[in-house]
Amino acid sequence: MIRPMSRTRGIARRSGNASAARRLHEAERLFQDFTELTPFRFRPLAKSFASFSAYERWRRAQTNPWYR
Repeated sequence: MIRPMSRTRGIARRSGNASAARRLHEAERLFQDFTELTPFRFRPLAKSFASFSAYERWRRAQTNPWYR
């Protein structure tokens, strides 16, 4: 009879064996697969600015009241 593996033990075993560099490599590979499969351009959720004054100019130009 085959004994099913418990879920928590399998997760702990996977995370214990994989180093941080290996997990990063795997995440980058999955992201590459995602970019090849999707027809949409990736847009990050965070917006970045060269300076705080550039951020202030962008914020004042917004029409959405949540940004004011």
